[in-house]
Amino acid sequence: MRSEVLLRSLAVSAARLTGKKRLEGRRGGGPEQVAHLPRHPDDSWRAEISSHESFTHDSIDSLGYDWERIANPAAAPRFPLKVYLPRTTDDLIRILREAKSLGDDLRVRGKGHSSNGLVLTNGGSVLLTEHLTALIELDEGELTATVQPGLPNAALDDLLAMKGYGLPVIGDHRDVSVGGFASTGGISPASYRFGLFVDNVERLEYVDWDGELHRCGRSEDPARFNAVLAGLGRHGVLATVTVRIIPIDKYSTIWRNHQTHYLDRERFIESSRRRMAEPGDAVMQRGMWVELGRVGGRRLALGQFSSYRNAPQTRVARVCNRASYDLLHGLGYVAGRLPRGVDVILKQVGLATLFFSPRYASIKNVEFFSDKILDATVGDPTRMLIALVPLDRYGQLFRRLWSLVEDYRRRHHCFTFISAYVKGIRSSYLARGENDMFCELTFYLGIDAKRMTESLLEQLVSEFDDLCIEHDAFRYMHTKTVQDPERRRQIDPNSAHSDAWLRVLRQEGRP
Repeated sequence: MRSEVLLRSLAVSAARLTGKKRLEGRRGGGPEQVAHLPRHPDDSWRAEISSHESFTHDSIDSLGYDWERIANPAAAPRFPLKVYLPRTTDDLIRILREAKSLGDDLRVRGKGHSSNGLVLTNGGSVLLTEHLTALIELDEGELTATVQPGLPNAALDDLLAMKGYGLPVIGDHRDVSVGGFASTGGISPASYRFGLFVDNVERLEYVDWDGELHRCGRSEDPARFNAVLAGLGRHGVLATVTVRIIPIDKYSTIWRNHQTHYLDRERFIESSRRRMAEPGDAVMQRGMWVELGRVGGRRLALGQFSSYRNAPQTRVARVCNRASYDLLHGLGYVAGRLPRGVDVILKQVGLATLFFSPRYASIKNVEFFSDKILDATVGDPTRMLIALVPLDRYGQLFRRLWSLVEDYRRRHHCFTFISAYVKGIRSSYLARGENDMFCELTFYLGIDAKRMTESLLEQLVSEFDDLCIEHDAFRYMHTKTVQDPERRRQIDPNSAHSDAWLRVLRQEGRP
């Protein structure tokens, strides 16, 4: 009966045209919490779409887990003993001074999207940024927005939309916070134009582990500024982040998807490398290569690369965008809520739409494409291993990493499918000298939970990281990496910036 009701809801929702999603916030004065206003009834169902229907980030139970539960649903929880809920910078100062005096193992947690043990502490203390969600200032002259770190990127983008602005780089998950992105890097299909999220941060305030408040930016104490960005919280807790914004209408502007499909992995690698190096007039890009099980003795494999470009804003384009994404988001709405067998079928349908995605899409639909369609908790457990690769090493490392995981599948039968997702990145933060062209290379792996033991995973990650070191690539550090400090230093994009800051401190005799 529940399934029938949900399917009827899907049918009704898919027939409706939707307006802008809006969040309202109060500006001026001191930091105010974001107020989530009721949406129009025809739009409210979209707010309920979750890419992990079987759990919520906002429960007490979730504090014992991070994103590792997606790859290992049987993972034992690591619950904290004490939880802090700051609302202001003064609260942060008080908390960090208290934690230092007590010798607490204090971790900082947004929504728990990392899978590298960064936000978990067994019997320790956790500082939640859940209530640090104020939009403090919108400076339309400077084109910046200053916010507290717990505000989700999606919520900030909706607040900006009311004024005709948006974030240049936004994650594809609705719950990722500004502080989380600023602490790890932040990537989107627009990163080949705008860089990482941290490339778009102008200033920040943070409280160090001694409870002292610091302000820094691109022109004020830049060495400290770059060390704190993508620093995984090692230098303290973010209090405010000032990020660039751009004039844009993400809900109404329609782009056309120029996509190419591939049956040969080598052709995909070479073509995607060329298109990331020479994007032409593309405004967003993404590519993927997937190898599933065997059909008729052959392994089913397919690749796709999408380049989104400006298009005439015609009625046909608008109707095509609305009709196709109403249907796809309807799939996302019911994903994870149906009987398991039906859910798995719907996920396969959703996966097919990633390969044969709609011709027309609003900017917002491009940004949140997979998150609004697929449920990560349906079907096989999945794990992400993400490398940030110099573009001139992309082809070599793609082949080596693919051979590595393919060999693990052949010898240990630990993967049910292997896929790779790519996005171009032009980043001054990642740059080595004049070379600022990189790409995100995400291995998204289906896990056979019975065969993927902890020791086998550690061995795989170790070999994965060694290949990244060999090819001068970084890792996206919120995904699983080696724990050895020296090897982590070589794959951490923050290491060079933290080392540079320490040199400045020694030269100036500063603490």
